[in-house]
Order: sequence, then structure tokens, then C-alpha cells
Amino acid sequence: MDSLLSALALIASSVPMSASNPIPKKRDFALPVALLLGLAIACVAISRQSLWIDEAETALKAIPPTLHGWWQALYGEHSSNLQLPLYMFYIWGWARFFGTSEFALRAANIPWFLFGIFAIFRFARRHPALRNALLLIYGIHPFVWYYLNEARPYVMQITGACILAGCLLTGMDESDDGFRSRNWWIWFAAGLVLVSSSGLLAVPWAATAVLLLLLTRRKAFVDAAWQTGRGAVCVAALLLATIIIYYAWTLKEGVRPSIISMSFLSIPWVFYEQLGFVGLGPGRVDLHGGGVSLFLPYLLPLCLLAVPMGYAVWRAAAVRFGLGRPSLFLIGIVICPPLAFTFALGFLKQFRVVGRHLTPMLPYILLAEACALLYLWKGKWLDKAMTVLLVFGLLVSSYECRFAFRHSRDDYRAAAAVAIDALAAGRKVWWIADTSGAEYYHVPCSSLDEVPGKAVWLDRVPPDLNSIPDEVVLSKPELCDPTGTIRRFLSDRHYRLTNTFQAFTVWQR
Repeated sequence: MDSLLSALALIASSVPMSASNPIPKKRDFALPVALLLGLAIACVAISRQSLWIDEAETALKAIPPTLHGWWQALYGEHSSNLQLPLYMFYIWGWARFFGTSEFALRAANIPWFLFGIFAIFRFARRHPALRNALLLIYGIHPFVWYYLNEARPYVMQITGACILAGCLLTGMDESDDGFRSRNWWIWFAAGLVLVSSSGLLAVPWAATAVLLLLLTRRKAFVDAAWQTGRGAVCVAALLLATIIIYYAWTLKEGVRPSIISMSFLSIPWVFYEQLGFVGLGPGRVDLHGGGVSLFLPYLLPLCLLAVPMGYAVWRAAAVRFGLGRPSLFLIGIVICPPLAFTFALGFLKQFRVVGRHLTPMLPYILLAEACALLYLWKGKWLDKAMTVLLVFGLLVSSYECRFAFRHSRDDYRAAAAVAIDALAAGRKVWWIADTSGAEYYHVPCSSLDEVPGKAVWLDRVPPDLNSIPDEVVLSKPELCDPTGTIRRFLSDRHYRLTNTFQAFTVWQR
């Protein structure tokens, strides 16, 4: 059976992967140049915008000066952040050196982004054309850009998934003697641990990688695991067992994701995000409480990417990328089980699955898009035109993710400034928004009414309508005022809208 990676490389670069095509020994500056370009890309992608809810929760774990304080903040919150142990510890350590400003917290993604570039060089080193196409897609992909600009664990998870996918594809290649290399086992162990510890939902992707190697190359994999990779395997097994026990403890503690109902519309949204369309459509804040009609004004820009991507799929279907049924079956084993498991979990536990929950799938999408680029570029003028359009569409989508106002984060910083000024003037304030953002931006809040100098915090709880505030700060009514009680109160009492920020409105008597 032709190996999966050999078939992909044959289509992508027309250079077969075999021992007769050794790694070039000539030293060049490709990796340093790629890392410098990656650093430049990261500096452009990362902004100083206000932190939104999830990022503010991250920041509150980074602020405590001691490890004990970090654990108290993490455990005391008792949210799904408790199931992100490696990232939360990493961001706390990062903050000890670089601080907890918006830019500093997001810049913690830069080392992981650069490590992803290094991983692509490591695993695609035998095929310069495929490597360069992967680097191009990785560097301009909107999903990567969006999460580079967010103080959350998803760039770390992308890097771990890239390492794991690289080990998986080279391990499945019978012409590559990776199993005999101790370095391969170190990379594989690191990928398994990094993916598994980056979030509970990533564990099935790590388990699937091991299962696939056992299905395809069981004897070579097991023999080499004992003979060559014994040390790495033992260390990884110990760490993975610790991680699984830790996750089991968090579940016993009752830690669950926030409950937002799962629907079948969430399934296409995952691919909409991961394929790179997210920057060309409506902003995430606009989508809260909206429907499919919100996409209608954006049909033309969405076609900018949909047309070349659809064309690439049509051309791939015509030749099946040169992959036989066994290879297509293997791709299905990699992606379908953890994908189906996550969606099923979303429906059973009623939490909405979005693209970030399936981040470990991204390397396979990057590989498919890179192969499509190279395959189309070798075609006639129409194929080349579609290649250029595909790259241009991804670039525009990334640009919009970073610079378009509709894609900016919830503006807790501006809303907090208004609340602080009102409190300083002796006015009564209702804060109807998340308290993590209030705490990070120093808005004093109390769940009790009439505490001098503090805003009254109301979260999905009908207020005491006998209390009359001077100012009301309201965020995302569909989440913070789902019954409409507060909006009816504002209307009945004739409050007027005085300020509008991203995801916020400010009302005064």
C-alpha cells in the first residue's frame, strides 16, 4: 500500500519520498528567514485591543504573584479553565517576565507560533515545495491569525497538533525509517503530551494518532517503541496518566463547559472557521442572537474564498489527489472519530461546539490546502488563477480578522472606563456583564445593592426594580439579559442610550 504521505508528496511536489531522496545537506538560511517572517507576522496579528471575557479569565490567572495564588484563582473560578492546566501554568510563568497587559498576554502565543514553523520544517524537510506551501498557508491562515490575537491556548494546541500530525504522517510512511530514530519518539511523545494537556477535548485526537499507528504499522511501531523509544514512551506514559487522572478529578469536581445550546448549525460553522472564511463574514458579536440572514451582506467577499476552494475540491475529486481507497480510509480514521465524538458530546451535554474546540483538526486542513495550492499551480492558466485567488482570499480574511471593527473583541476597557467615571462622580451603576472583565479593568463590583463606590453586578438575575440606577452598562443582552427583564426596565423608565462600544451599550436616566 502506498503510504499516505508519499501520495500527498507525489501530488504536491512530484518528488517521491524515499531513501533515494535524502535530506539536503547544504546549509541555508531558510529556517532563520521563516522564523523572522513568522515573528513579523505575529507582531502584526497581535493587537492591544481590550480583553474579552475568556481572555480576562486568563489574565486573572496570570496576575497572582505566587504559585499558590495562581492555583487559588484557577480552582476558585471552578470553570472549564481548570481543564487547561498546561496553558494556565504557562501564562502565569510568562506574566512573571512580560507583565499582564493586553499585548503581553497575547504575545505569549509567539513562541508557540514560531515553534509551529520549526515543526513544519522538521517534518516536511524532504519536500521543499510542500514545506514552503505549508509555511505560506500557516502564515496567512485566518484561524491562526485570529487565535494569535487571543490570550487563550489555541496556538499552543495548533503547534502540538502540527507535531503530532507530522509524526503520524512520517510514521505511516514505510519508506521513512522514523521509528528507528530516537528523535522521532521524542517528538511523538512531546506532541502527545502537548496536545493532551492543552485541553480535555484534545485528548481524543492524541488517542486517535496512537490507534492509527497501531492499525497501520503495528509490528514496527511496537518493536521500535520498546527498542528505540523506550525512554520517551515511559516518560510520555507517566505524564499522560497524570493528565488523565487530573481531568477525571476535574470532572468529579463538577467542572463543565459553559452551557450554550448546541444546534446543527454549529457543524458548518466549525468548517467555516477552520477553512478560513471567518474574516470575510459577519463579526462574532453580531452573530450572537442572529441567524443565517446575517451572512447575506457578505456573500460577495465570501465568494472570494469559496470559489477557488470549491474549484480545488472539484479538481481534487476528479483525480482523487492520487490517493487510493486505503489512504482515504486512513484520513477518515484520523479526522472522523474525534470529530464525531466532539459533536456528539456537544449534543448530549448541550454545549455549543465551535472551531476552537476542534483545533487539533487544523493541521490536516492546512495540509489539504497546501497540496491544493501546489496541485493547482502546476495546471493551466485557470488553475494558476484560482491558486492566486485562494491565497488572496485567505490574506483578505486574515486582514479583516485583525483590522475590521466587526471582528474586534468585546470592549470591556471602554465600558469599564465609563463605569469608573460614573462611580467617581457618585452615581449609582449597574454592571450587567461578566465580572472577570470588570476585575481586570478595576471596576469595583458588588452583588449587593447600595454599596457605596461599587457597581451593582447583575448576571442573568432580574434586578430589584425598586432600585433606580443612574447608569446601566449592558453587554450582550442575549447572554446577560436572556429574559429581557433589564431591557424592559430601561424602556419603561425612559433611559437613554449614551454610549455604544463593541458588545456594550451604556444607558443613563
